[in-house]
Amino acid sequence: MDETKPYLEAERPEDFVPTVLKTINSCYEEVTITKVEGGCPYGHREGEQYRVTAMNHDGLCGSLYQAISPFLGSLHYGGNSPWEKTSDSFKGLCPEMGRVQVEVRRMKRDTFSVFRTRPTLRDMIGKGFPSLDKYRVFVEILGVERHCTWGHRKGQRLEVDPFNIGDVCANLYWGAYQFINLLLTGGSLPWENDKHIIHSMCPDIFNQTSYRLIREER
Repeated sequence: MDETKPYLEAERPEDFVPTVLKTINSCYEEVTITKVEGGCPYGHREGEQYRVTAMNHDGLCGSLYQAISPFLGSLHYGGNSPWEKTSDSFKGLCPEMGRVQVEVRRMKRDTFSVFRTRPTLRDMIGKGFPSLDKYRVFVEILGVERHCTWGHRKGQRLEVDPFNIGDVCANLYWGAYQFINLLLTGGSLPWENDKHIIHSMCPDIFNQTSYRLIREER
């Protein structure tokens, strides 16, 4: 990379995207549900296992994924949490009063392929969350400046909520999570022209996937 140019203008080698994809997909994190106290509204149970990455959520509850995502990203790319005794694992808690406890372990993959699962949305209507009974939130992809490694493309419209990540890149979802909750609970941002819409961008500043969140009444 040419260090004399700004980051976004610096030239990349021809195999830049394949190399990035290979690195991202060289391992995954095995998330094991180790304890559930008082019942999980999403339906997680002790002993369940999920294969996740910094982009792939494998059907894990969105709020649980959001809570462990910063540590998961560090683990996935070769780091760890300084307080953990092992270099390839960590423990985490659900943000809902710690009801769900997990252990996350990095697992190497022997062969290369794009690691992606497509779980279906779980119905959270009528489970004690009035905001979800009243509103829906959609992610609309507005554009991709370079190459989205998840595969998002302009014009996509995907439903999300605090429990369901759906077919959205989990890294994008992590950045959008606070705004999803804000819209679902009736809030808005003062700089937006429409109180039902929030604009933002994926945390990947090189590929620059832009999107908007739209709140709609059921």
